[in-house]
Amino acid sequence: MIRSFKSKETEKIFSRRRAALIPEEVQRSALRELRHLDQSEFVKDSWVAANGNGHGADVKRYAIPLQEEWRICFEWRDGNAYDVYLAENT
Repeated sequence: MIRSFKSKETEKIFSRRRAALIPEEVQRSALRELRHLDQSEFVKDSWVAANGNGHGADVKRYAIPLQEEWRICFEWRDGNAYDVYLAENT
């Protein structure tokens, strides 16, 4: 379950509101993946581990690729997603 957002724009997408700073086609993909993330209880094979562990052994950072230019980033701990945000690949 998603417990917190790091980005107001990402939270808007999850709440089915338009995020002015993010392209429409990305928002559609992001909403689908955010809904899957919210329903997840376990780490999925499609998630990409990012930058090792966060704040300790029980916290891991992950990314869900959306399109070539975007990904959903978050921390996973105790079966929940925290600090969820949408980021452009650089």
